[in-house]
Amino acid sequence: MSTNETFEVLGYLKPSSAFHTLNEWQSVVERLLALQEEGVDTRGGVLPSDERLLEIIDEYFGYQLKVEVERWDLLTVKNVLDFIEDFVNHRFWSFENEYGNYFPDIMKLRFAFFYSRGDLEPYVMLDEEFTTQLYGSTYNPKGLCHYTTEEGLQNLIRSIESGTNFDISCFTVMDRPFFRPLSNILVELVGNVRAGFRSDVKSIALDNGRRACNMYRLEYPGHDTSNICFELDSCDASVKTSLWNEYIATPIQIIDYQVRNSD
Repeated sequence: MSTNETFEVLGYLKPSSAFHTLNEWQSVVERLLALQEEGVDTRGGVLPSDERLLEIIDEYFGYQLKVEVERWDLLTVKNVLDFIEDFVNHRFWSFENEYGNYFPDIMKLRFAFFYSRGDLEPYVMLDEEFTTQLYGSTYNPKGLCHYTTEEGLQNLIRSIESGTNFDISCFTVMDRPFFRPLSNILVELVGNVRAGFRSDVKSIALDNGRRACNMYRLEYPGHDTSNICFELDSCDASVKTSLWNEYIATPIQIIDYQVRNSD
């Protein structure tokens, strides 16, 4: 998706290049562990001048250091460097055990880490592999709703007419008013579902047109089910979190829309 063709999604577009499989992340971690044995690391929140370390950090954590640190007041360079140290020595090695039970094959999915609520949190890309693992197909049309602005509505219309595919956050059940007053246009549409969740997963938009879901939100109240819906209609019951469910979908057709009062 080109930002020359569509306006940037609220909340900024994250780089899809930051996402990697667990095997790819392990290769990065092992390189950092080898440097750590030489005393070259990010401990103490200080970035050494070693070019080998700088090259790895720039490639795999450059967005967090160069963009997110500037964007978020609570995120510092030391926070990012401390995260890298913890990731290399601890967080990566527990990742598969912690999240593997949510997916049929976690090794084929792609993950990244972005700032959210005071920490760098894990995200999984909702790409074709993710969708196929959930539903066995990448074509899953469903009637959905989406709140947007006037500009956003025109963007949806243009994208459908031009075939410029990008995914949006939608819902079918809402127990609380939408949190962004400016987004007062309720759109009814048919969307090709990439993933469905019983409650809001704080998804983010990526520069390749896909979205990613925050993995801290994969659980759901109770002990009998996760937040992920493995059947398209299983998300349409009442929402235990008293928010709204969330479908990530590519818009196919706009059925109707109406302006809602902000109050």
